[in-house]
Amino acid sequence: MRDDGKTVSRSDEAGLSKYGYAQELWRSMGGFSNFAISFSIISILTGAVTLYGYGFEMGGPLEMTLGWPLATLFSLLLAASMAELCSAFPTSGAMYHWTAALGTPGMAWFVSWMNLVGLMGMLAGINYSCAQFLGPVIGWPGERVFLLFVLLTVGQALFNLLRVQWVSWMNDASVAVHIAGVLLILGALWWGAPLRPVSYLWERSTGTPYAWVFLLGLLQAHWTFTGFDASAHMAEETENPRVKAPWGMVLSVAVAGVFGYVLLLLKILRAVRQLLIMIPFLV
Repeated sequence: MRDDGKTVSRSDEAGLSKYGYAQELWRSMGGFSNFAISFSIISILTGAVTLYGYGFEMGGPLEMTLGWPLATLFSLLLAASMAELCSAFPTSGAMYHWTAALGTPGMAWFVSWMNLVGLMGMLAGINYSCAQFLGPVIGWPGERVFLLFVLLTVGQALFNLLRVQWVSWMNDASVAVHIAGVLLILGALWWGAPLRPVSYLWERSTGTPYAWVFLLGLLQAHWTFTGFDASAHMAEETENPRVKAPWGMVLSVAVAGVFGYVLLLLKILRAVRQLLIMIPFLV
């Protein structure tokens, strides 16, 4: 069998027919775009950076040094488990089908509604924060922040209703913005952040008991690693979703984990720069 576009498309349609419904959504999203939507929702620029103060206050440099890779590891394990389910059930409304297959229809209904409520709450929180930030930039008075919030939300809804391909382009651009933004911040930290000794990475905060404070500090990373299941939600609009949607989830967590960790370390310790410069001379 040739693995061309038509063959894959027919295979995708046959897969959906097993669940009792026909292919109705356009499969116009490629593998990179599927990865991009999860990577954009994770958004290390709005997660790792804006929540930096919280993690630093809770556990100090030690929490940042150990906490982020720990959260990345366990998030990767979760993403790998969800990727396996996505490969078996590459459908829209993924969590409903996953829970129904592994549990009961009642559990599936509960999980789906909880997921929907969480997504709506997350979207509302992000849009309202965006409105608060954007208002002063465009000269809107503070009492109109809710109106700006409504306009942002309605605009997003209309944008999503038009064409999936436009959403794909927007998310592709978002990946470029995130990578460029991280590199710019890294460059600024590389040259401008205050110098500290390497031992500073192991200093703790003064909170007691420290184990409890450390666990609270982990929320900084876990709040960032959310939304990577978006790749699964877009499975019916992705080409060859049994392969590309699972990889979209796993890669989004892995890439965000690496870039986010480098960003956090350089925010904590500019002495890393000195160590890297010295490596060729030590060798």
